[in-house]
Amino acid sequence: MIDSLSVKGTFFDSAIRTWSARMMPLDQYINEVKNGVHAPAIARIRELVSAGKNKEAESLKKELPLYVAGGEMQGGRRLEHMVAYSGCICTDIDDPAISPQEVLRIAGSLPYVKAGHISPSGTGNKLFILVDSPLECHSLAFELVRRRIETDIPGVTVDRSGKDPNRGCFVSHDPDAFYKVESEVLSLPMPEPASVTHAPRPEAGRTADALTNYIDKYEQDNPFAAGGRHSHVVKLAAVLNNAGFSPYEVAAECTRRYVQPDFPAGEIEKTVTDIYRRYSASHGCNPYRPKEEQETKKCLKSLKNSPIVPGQQQASEEDQEQPDIEPDNLLLPRFGKDVYENLPTILTDILERAPGETERDTMLFAALTLISSVTSNVRGSIAEKIHYPCLFGALLGPSGSGKGCVAGMHALIAPWQQYVYDNSRCYVKEYERKKMEYDLYIQSKKRPSKNAAPQAGLPPEEPEVVKQRNLNIFGYTTLARFIELLQVNSPYASCLFETEMESLIHTMGQDFGGYGYLLNQAYHHERAGNDSKTNGTFMVAEPKLALFVTGTDGMFPQLVPSTENGTFSRLLIYKLTGDAAYRGLTSADDSPTAANCFDVAGQRILDIGIHLDGSPTWVNYTDAQRKRIDRFFEREYEKVRVFDNEDLASAVLRYRLAMFRIAMVLTALRKGEARSLERVCTVCEDDYRTAFRIMEVCLQHAYVVSTSLNREKRVAHYKFPYIQQKFFADLPDRFKRAELIEEGNVRGISKSSVNRMIKKCEEQKLIVSVGAGYFEKTTKGKTIVAPEIP
Repeated sequence: MIDSLSVKGTFFDSAIRTWSARMMPLDQYINEVKNGVHAPAIARIRELVSAGKNKEAESLKKELPLYVAGGEMQGGRRLEHMVAYSGCICTDIDDPAISPQEVLRIAGSLPYVKAGHISPSGTGNKLFILVDSPLECHSLAFELVRRRIETDIPGVTVDRSGKDPNRGCFVSHDPDAFYKVESEVLSLPMPEPASVTHAPRPEAGRTADALTNYIDKYEQDNPFAAGGRHSHVVKLAAVLNNAGFSPYEVAAECTRRYVQPDFPAGEIEKTVTDIYRRYSASHGCNPYRPKEEQETKKCLKSLKNSPIVPGQQQASEEDQEQPDIEPDNLLLPRFGKDVYENLPTILTDILERAPGETERDTMLFAALTLISSVTSNVRGSIAEKIHYPCLFGALLGPSGSGKGCVAGMHALIAPWQQYVYDNSRCYVKEYERKKMEYDLYIQSKKRPSKNAAPQAGLPPEEPEVVKQRNLNIFGYTTLARFIELLQVNSPYASCLFETEMESLIHTMGQDFGGYGYLLNQAYHHERAGNDSKTNGTFMVAEPKLALFVTGTDGMFPQLVPSTENGTFSRLLIYKLTGDAAYRGLTSADDSPTAANCFDVAGQRILDIGIHLDGSPTWVNYTDAQRKRIDRFFEREYEKVRVFDNEDLASAVLRYRLAMFRIAMVLTALRKGEARSLERVCTVCEDDYRTAFRIMEVCLQHAYVVSTSLNREKRVAHYKFPYIQQKFFADLPDRFKRAELIEEGNVRGISKSSVNRMIKKCEEQKLIVSVGAGYFEKTTKGKTIVAPEIP
């Protein structure tokens, strides 16, 4: 039974002198942290960290005392020395995207966080959480706690190395550290004992065969290459760990297959062991059952039973190995209440009428995307390239999930679009008047009248063509017209708002409407054009386009068929779970006020847009914000390249850009509301946290949605480009065909390729035949040397 009132841990005088220890309750440990018992040493460590001397700081930190919250230890700090388990899990958070002080504030408001303080380096946090599970289930409990923390606190990643119950944390100094006398104890769902006791154990021989077959299938799509040996073993070990294979068998099989003089067995075994240790919580989460798969295949006796239907592609082996799930609020988190506490006033007012949390999220998502098209005079730079705030958003969900609440939100930008249209119409009318005068003048010259008086002054010049601007673009638009509108609307941003994704799917599937390329170019403001005999030439140098589309989960793969499709990585994605509740009728329907609720906000956005149009704005991050962003995205980028679909790497990088564009929209709204004339605006902390949380949630949703799309399996394989030239240059001046074929076999060159090379060399007079299967190089052939790579 877990004692939530008195959590007993162990205090060690240092991480090295583990024989010197004493029992210390968690509340006493937190008091020492708050009262500065170890303040001088902590201050020195933080000075070194601030000066960039991380190695010296790390060395000094290892001399600090150590506290193990997991329980009472006797005789050492290994797991076998634990005599009483406390049920307390210590989570380690390093370099969060938000400040450690903010992390501590949020953690203190969570009912299940017992205690917490800032780490000795000052750049992270230690949080203590109680669980009601036994010691044997500590790893599973840690995984539960990790997911709860990463879900409830935006921008944090819990270090997985802290999953051991005997994990200790170095003492610190933090006057704001907290301890709760009463806190919630997290419950871990426990399996039935019978399911564990009577689980069948596979036979040794069958397991070995299954492992060999499994790796053979894996290598069909992931060949072992000299340039990526370590990465290959890392990925393979992660997959085999999830499939439930023994680490000892995996290490032995990988050593047998991949050992080389410069890739020794020790390195392979260490890599496999490390992956199994780091991800032990996910061991066997996707068990390999070849016998069940074979039985499933035997059941397919006719084409009627085939799961493949026209328009669908068969899932890859990698996709078939993954079990289907129904995404819930854990995998599809919401923005959270903190996002709504410090929004610009106009957004707060727009969201007042949201009936629930789901509708509030979707309305904010749509509002940011739509308003991004009003801020076309706002700019900023990411990776030394200028960008505008234009966002691409996709709202996905099953029928009846709540997508319809955004249908009327186009009214937010309708006044702005009408304002630009009316101004443009004045110029068009002036052009039409001048064109009419010019046409009359030309006509009078062709048919002069005898009684006509001579015209005074200079003859009229042919006016330059002025076309009507229209910022509103529909899904049913041809490619040529789309480009023309982007060209005419420049420098203003156009907006494509469609609540029926089917319109884009149908149009992009036609020859006249395949504008997927244009969407990809417009997202980065890159030059795009179209040239045809019928429509002529249209070219837009710097397109600006905001896009918002809603649709069902089944329609989205028709719009974006695979994760390799460039449109996927450009879309901010928010997926609804389908658990929306029925909304009853209210008296708000007694007047048209509720139906026109966005009209008033639209007039305010018009005023903001006019102000921003007359006051150029440059938006930038602070150095501290950039460092936090880099820490988060570097981890995400490495994670998806090693353990997930590599196609998602581009999505991670573009979500970094999308976060900046969200921050630009929020900053521009604040400037517009204040009618400020500042030309350079730095993203404030409130807007940074809001943009980060929205990006983080949408990225998680994109990860989930990506699993429903096809993965591109056509991997390009490269070889040394000069293999035959080097082969020929290495030959002696006199050689025999049979010897040449044998040497080619060693170098991986087929017999037919060798014979073709001999024939071509004879034709080019590089060699001559001297009989009996022998050849000699000519003077010209001797000039062929091994290539040098510049």
